[in-house]
Amino acid sequence: MTRTIRIGMLLTSIGLIWIGVVFADAVIPPDTTYKGALYGNTEVWFAVPVKLDGSLSVTLAPADGVNMALLLCTPEKDSLVTSDCWGNPLTLSLNGVKPDTFYIRIWGYYGLLRSHEYTLTTGFSAAALENDIEPNDSSADAKPLPLNGTVTGHIGYDGRLASNPADVFDWWRITTAEDGALTVAITQVEPVNLQLAFYRPNGDSAIVQADTWGDTTSIALKNLRDGTYFVRVAKYAWHFSPYTLGTAFTAAPGGNDPEPNNSIGDASELTIGVPSGGHLGYDGFREDHGFDPADWWHFTFKDTSALLLRMTQVATANLRLQLYKDDGITLVHDPGDTWGKGCDLDISEVLPGKYYYRVGTYAAFDSYVLILSIPGATGTGDNKAEQTSELPARFALLQNYPNPFNPTTVISYQLPVASSVRLVVYDMLGRDVAVLVNEKKEPGNYEVQFDGSGLSSGVYFYRLTAGDFVSTKRMLLIR
Repeated sequence: MTRTIRIGMLLTSIGLIWIGVVFADAVIPPDTTYKGALYGNTEVWFAVPVKLDGSLSVTLAPADGVNMALLLCTPEKDSLVTSDCWGNPLTLSLNGVKPDTFYIRIWGYYGLLRSHEYTLTTGFSAAALENDIEPNDSSADAKPLPLNGTVTGHIGYDGRLASNPADVFDWWRITTAEDGALTVAITQVEPVNLQLAFYRPNGDSAIVQADTWGDTTSIALKNLRDGTYFVRVAKYAWHFSPYTLGTAFTAAPGGNDPEPNNSIGDASELTIGVPSGGHLGYDGFREDHGFDPADWWHFTFKDTSALLLRMTQVATANLRLQLYKDDGITLVHDPGDTWGKGCDLDISEVLPGKYYYRVGTYAAFDSYVLILSIPGATGTGDNKAEQTSELPARFALLQNYPNPFNPTTVISYQLPVASSVRLVVYDMLGRDVAVLVNEKKEPGNYEVQFDGSGLSSGVYFYRLTAGDFVSTKRMLLIR
């Protein structure tokens, strides 16, 4: 509801010349009605304090049809918008203003000693959506942007002073804890062109950017490595708008290989019978955590034996597989390119020694699972792999492979001691889908195949209970 301020003006001096008289500034808060009288050739100033981003308006209504000038001015009293009323109600507006004190100036064109009444009404509309927390005008002051969440902000609002300039940039900081695909989208209240950009961890150079042209706009990075990155919203010219910024993140399928393992010196260990997952081609967009072109693995045989090294892929990237001797130079076997189909490296006789296995990508990104086994080896339990190393040191439930799967996948687990084991698959509603194991098992490494042929596509869970140990993991069936 507007407020009304009435000020009586009494002239007691006769014969004074009222040329260029300037009265002291009066304060008119937003959403207020002020009634006063103005003498010809006299200017009057009013201060309007603005406390929020938004749009300010003022309406001048002369009481008896005389011409008055109305001006909306900056905090320094420089004119921004002006017009004559010609005896009629006149409204002027300032859109996209930041908190500051703005000024109204009115002037009478008529005779010097004639007083005419008028009404001034101020109006203010706060910007839609909650504002971002300032300052966030640089990457150093970036505010948190949640994964799979939204934030709101304002861009381009202007205090019209060098000490309170337009809000040109809003910076946001986003952190991913794992590899995956990230999409950032912006929606606007005002149909103006803004720029949305995704920046490297150094905050200095953009990876991808797009102009919005007033529409909902998205930028996506499908092969993003874990790390902290930046998102910038920028205005063009005098454009301003409240906006909503949203993110959607999908983690890369399967477990990642232990990084760094991009060279032979950092190779990760393959354990016989235990699936090892990995990601290739994901990019961290920085010097020490950039594009992941190759993963190195190693294993050791104590005796001459057959070898089966199976690699399954989640996507369809063309990868390259190579087996090296312990010098990392001598090529033992080169099965060539996978062309998205995975690969079985099957060798009838491998001499004792240490070996290195390299999985490389040509440019595309993919997730894979490796499992090293000895064909013909027997164990003491169902599908238990014979190993050249010691028994597991702790309980573990491993990520199924492949994942996503269609229609079969392998679930592996480890027992350091003999235990009563129950391995169950259940759906999103908690209903049991299959009981894969329900018996006592000796210590060792186990793998069980799960067949989802009779199930619909979707997310399923599998839970291992072994003594006091309980662990649950998620898997995805795609039909």
